[in-house]
Amino acid sequence: MKKILAGIHAVTKTRTIKDTVVVTIGLALSTLLSAAYIFLLARILGPADFGLYSTALALAVIVIDSFDLAINNSIVKFASQKKGDSNGFIKYGFFLKLFLGIGLTIAFALISQPLAELLHPQLKKPLLLASLVILANFLYRFPRSLLQAKKKFFKDSLLEVSGGFFRLTSVALFYWFFKLTALTAIFVYIFGASASFIIGAFFISWKFLSADINKKIKHDFFSFQKWLTIAFIIAAIHARIDSALLLNLKGPEITGIYQAGYRFFIPVMQFAAVLSLIFAPRFASFSNNQQIRTYLLKAAKLTLALSLLVLLIIPLAPWLIKLIFGIKYLQAVLPTQILSLGFAAFIAGSPFVSHLIYSTARTKLFFLINLIQLILIIVLDFLLIPSLGAVGAALAVSISLIIINILMAGLALAYAPQDK
Repeated sequence: MKKILAGIHAVTKTRTIKDTVVVTIGLALSTLLSAAYIFLLARILGPADFGLYSTALALAVIVIDSFDLAINNSIVKFASQKKGDSNGFIKYGFFLKLFLGIGLTIAFALISQPLAELLHPQLKKPLLLASLVILANFLYRFPRSLLQAKKKFFKDSLLEVSGGFFRLTSVALFYWFFKLTALTAIFVYIFGASASFIIGAFFISWKFLSADINKKIKHDFFSFQKWLTIAFIIAAIHARIDSALLLNLKGPEITGIYQAGYRFFIPVMQFAAVLSLIFAPRFASFSNNQQIRTYLLKAAKLTLALSLLVLLIIPLAPWLIKLIFGIKYLQAVLPTQILSLGFAAFIAGSPFVSHLIYSTARTKLFFLINLIQLILIIVLDFLLIPSLGAVGAALAVSISLIIINILMAGLALAYAPQDK
């Protein structure tokens, strides 16, 4: 026990924990601003316009997360490398984001009208305008990826907070001086992302634009990125499939019960993203095997300690659900407690994921693991939901998360580099 505590204490003295504190504070501020923005927007717009705004934005964000996340991770990977000139990779990533962002924006605009006809006619204008959200986010995330690669987490957090601040203040200004509708709310979102990109442009050096892009750069970047792209598309599906299947099999009320419990773990997923953001440039930049193994061990101790905090939701669940959602949601207590087990494993496994992607560049393996997780959760949902409802959906998620993260840890250790 003393050795474990001593190990955790040693980790807390490292630069990793300091960066974690900076990014966590930034995430907390950004979350508060986003919550205030959404609350104010929902109150002003009313259910109908807010529904149009949310749907249009959600469809655009699905496209963004499916294609842009892999480019961001690739930029972090290659821009973090200490050996050789990384400017060629950065330039290639920037132009890839720019041209792909423009292409997807045009494609989304073209399909927006028939898609709106399929979903709801009033979605036509909001969905058309939401196409610009794609390009705005592709650009906004570029300075952030570069800052993360260079471990400039304070500036990165400042950009994240600035986006929420601009959206919140713009909503207030539109409410007082103009008219806030679903369309103007989407414009506010685009403005927030665009303003943050302009600020971010001053935070980074643009010297990379003079770099040459050769065939090797294109090959290495594409080889690393292609499997990540497919993996993120699959991840976007398995992250949402449980609610869709639950709605289909058990109806809206049970789905609402499950979603109430699931909401407690959205901050956990955001925090896992924070950890990945911190681990990624380090695993990408280590120049020898000993550094990788030492850091992997330290990171694993840190996330194991953090995962224990997630388990605190188990005794607190009855009180939290009654306080936040009310007595109508008391059936959500058991699903929440079950979900905490899976998300504890999710936090504990985060350094192993970063190691596989950034130290070993095994992106194809990352894709295969996500595919296994998708199959696993669909099979478990169909087996458990019909008889257990929300509890079955929670069991499916937790079982799949525990299995996948144990598998990820085993593979990471198996592929941990050994000195010859």
